[in-house]
Amino acid sequence: MRRLLLLLCTAVATAWALPGTPSHRRPLAPRAAAAPRVKRVAPARQSPKLRAVAAGGGPAWAGGVPGSVVAVIAAAFLNLLGFTMTGPITPDLAKHFGLPAGGSARVGMLTSAYPFGMLAGLAVWPRLSDKRGMRKPILVLSLGGVGLGLAAQSAALARNAPLWTFLSLRALSGACGGASPVAKAYLADAATGDQLPRWLAWREAAATFAFIVGPLFGGLLIHGTSSLASVVGVTAAFSLLAAGIVGVFVEEVGADKPVPERKTPKLLSTDSTSCPLGSSLVGAIATICAMSALENAGAACWDAFGAVLARNRFGLDARGVGVMLTSLACVSFGVSTTLFDRVRRRIGLVRTAVLGLCLVATGLGSVGLARNSLTSFGLAAALYQLGKPLYAPTVPTLLLQCVPPDKRGLAMGIDAAVNTVARCVAPLALGALLRAKGEAAAFGGASGLVLGAVGLALLRARNVQGAN
Repeated sequence: MRRLLLLLCTAVATAWALPGTPSHRRPLAPRAAAAPRVKRVAPARQSPKLRAVAAGGGPAWAGGVPGSVVAVIAAAFLNLLGFTMTGPITPDLAKHFGLPAGGSARVGMLTSAYPFGMLAGLAVWPRLSDKRGMRKPILVLSLGGVGLGLAAQSAALARNAPLWTFLSLRALSGACGGASPVAKAYLADAATGDQLPRWLAWREAAATFAFIVGPLFGGLLIHGTSSLASVVGVTAAFSLLAAGIVGVFVEEVGADKPVPERKTPKLLSTDSTSCPLGSSLVGAIATICAMSALENAGAACWDAFGAVLARNRFGLDARGVGVMLTSLACVSFGVSTTLFDRVRRRIGLVRTAVLGLCLVATGLGSVGLARNSLTSFGLAAALYQLGKPLYAPTVPTLLLQCVPPDKRGLAMGIDAAVNTVARCVAPLALGALLRAKGEAAAFGGASGLVLGAVGLALLRARNVQGAN
């Protein structure tokens, strides 16, 4: 534990020592230069409300946020609400199919099947959404497809279908799961100025709120009904409701926005302020995607085995696991809604990402070592949950700042595909390590993966500062 705390302090101190102006004066990224010249394009025929949304205005809801943006965030909440409801029932799913209760590669299959199917969807949906007028239709198709797939999984559980049938249906549902990168691209289309990181943080807060409500609701539902099929059926209803909200309330945006005029054939301007990780498109995207993949691989250990670990070590039932996950999500929600934007403005996106990653890595390693006390286990998990909302919004913000508007869907799709591969492989590999070497080794390995992301961020930031 002391070594992990020392590692945390060292990594945070290294982040603050990045070359450049001291952090108490201004963030890592240089001040914005004059806005580039833009070339106006003839606007398509749009309603006045849609033109207002494209300009960052439109019907104001919370704090002047356009109604379409609120609808996209609400749909993300409902979709994730269904996903998080299944967290407390993972041990019961393993028991239903006769899988080892101690956590293994076969238990990891339950969490890997959905992201494995997402690989196919991420090769198609985000790229299609880059075509003008396609963000909304792709969101509706994706959310609706996931809802229908979950309904099929519910039917399979009710009929006691074999494991391979259930995993196949999860994979097919995942093939429809391209809503997240498309939604982020939509928010980037609608955002102006300083809105993008704030809106992405609000989307993260909505996702965190789903992690607050979902596990508690799922735990109570399985405790009251003792029916896995009922829980999964409710998740299907939430995804279908999310598709309906997008279909009714969201309007396309961005068709009449100005297109930046580029003096060079590069896809990025040579002005490094547009991308805090430098003006090289390949280098910036590769760094961001590698960081994201390493963090997702480490986080997959908690997602796959955190609930099982709490149950085996401390005897928590499904309702107890749900209460635990809900309590931990409250920590993330508080950070998303009150601290992220302040920290980002104070120290910049890159340092915020490094700080979040350090907390995630320390939390994961500490979870593996917390064997005898539920309190120490909860504190370690809270440290993990404290870092997640500091890091999560920085990745799409950095990525969307580093690519041109007509490549946003593609860029987010690449990032999501890389993350999906990490989430497919990590539960299987870490599950095998858990079975062979124990919980401390598995969660220590997960912590090491996240620390690898810290190293990449620091190395790239130093190289960019040196070049400037």
